[in-house]
Amino acid sequence: MKKLLSILAGLILMINVTYSQNSWTWVSYLPAPTPSINSISVVDANIIWIAAAAAGGSARIYRTVNGGANWQIKNTGLPTTMNGYGICALDSLTCWIGNDIMTIYKTTDGGGSWVAQLTVSGSFCDGIRMINANTGWFYADPTSSTGQPYQIRYTYNGGTNWVINSTSPVSTSDWGVINAWDWADTSHIWFGSANITPSSTTAKVFRTSTGITGTISTTTVPGTSGATGCYYQAVGFVDNNNGMIGSSGGDIKKTTDGGATYTSVTPPSGLTSFSVMNMSALKDGSNKIRLAIDSSGGAVLYSTTNLGTTWVREVIPTQASASTISHIQFLNANLGFAALGSPSGALGGLMKYGPLSGITGNNHEVPADYKLEQNYPNPFNPSTTIRFAIPKSGNVTLIVYNSIGKEVATLVSESMAAGSYTVSYDASALTSGLYFYKITTNGFTDTKKMLFVK
Repeated sequence: MKKLLSILAGLILMINVTYSQNSWTWVSYLPAPTPSINSISVVDANIIWIAAAAAGGSARIYRTVNGGANWQIKNTGLPTTMNGYGICALDSLTCWIGNDIMTIYKTTDGGGSWVAQLTVSGSFCDGIRMINANTGWFYADPTSSTGQPYQIRYTYNGGTNWVINSTSPVSTSDWGVINAWDWADTSHIWFGSANITPSSTTAKVFRTSTGITGTISTTTVPGTSGATGCYYQAVGFVDNNNGMIGSSGGDIKKTTDGGATYTSVTPPSGLTSFSVMNMSALKDGSNKIRLAIDSSGGAVLYSTTNLGTTWVREVIPTQASASTISHIQFLNANLGFAALGSPSGALGGLMKYGPLSGITGNNHEVPADYKLEQNYPNPFNPSTTIRFAIPKSGNVTLIVYNSIGKEVATLVSESMAAGSYTVSYDASALTSGLYFYKITTNGFTDTKKMLFVK
């Protein structure tokens, strides 16, 4: 009996280990002309917004509602030459975006139309963060590299008014850097910057511990000089005190006092000439920080859980290794996305970190009836499988709703051939509770319940 229990325990352990494995997988390129991605905003496993470089005679803002399987361009009302920089979405309808001439736009109809909220001539948007429909802030360049304050502004009415922080630092030969910021909570926020003096050996990192309306302090950090200056363009904090920064010259530094001081960290072995492009830090107690690095013309990705004492190189898809990882965003330890893009015109695309998932189909036998099966397992955590059958080709939608009827994920939204299909759904971004999934196709609808338990 003891031997049997040991075997069962071993099998359970094996199942848990296998189940919890995550990896980086390729999602998709953006539609032609496949512009370089500047910033992403991940709402959940399915809803993602992208700010890309203008290409093909139009602004390139994209949205997906099925995790990148399909992309929709959302540029109505935007200038055709607009390069999108900085983006933040709350759901599939409401989103804010900035650009390289520092205008903030907002949509509340899923990108069907955009309304300009604020323009600051001579500035450049580096990032936007909305906490909810009313409250948020953005970080943008000063209007001049000397003598002008950074455009660090906040709103309490959804962007109808954007108020500049009265303690925004004044530039002295420096600019902001796209996606070079992080926050541990609404009080603790950090911003990187670029010293544009040729061969400069320092750059500034700004911080506040009293919120975006509070006092913003400055730390001048040593760094490797370059022909165009010194750029601290990657920032990641796991909590109010512990974090890391990385530079265009390959400097990696850590802090344990909230950014008041920084000390050098030994880079991962094997790297020589490289740039730290972006960071993503989890705030779940794991202390994990990921660094996207450009090394010899290709991307590599490393993670650390001890501020760089040890490093793990993460395996990434070949599409990413041949490009630049411009922006990483994680919702939790089991769900994250990384975007590709660089000024050199690399193809814009997306990769995902998490359990393997997707849609598989069997079209060899045409089913006799429409069918939506009960998901399995149920209850589930964090992934489940949904099967359905359609005897006739047509447009299919498979949507997940919460208990009050709000859409939380679109699993399928496309034309499909007759056949039987299996959909793997990762609900890591959701909270525990009762959910419903509904299929609609060719006049047929069916809805079933499922229970997510973390």
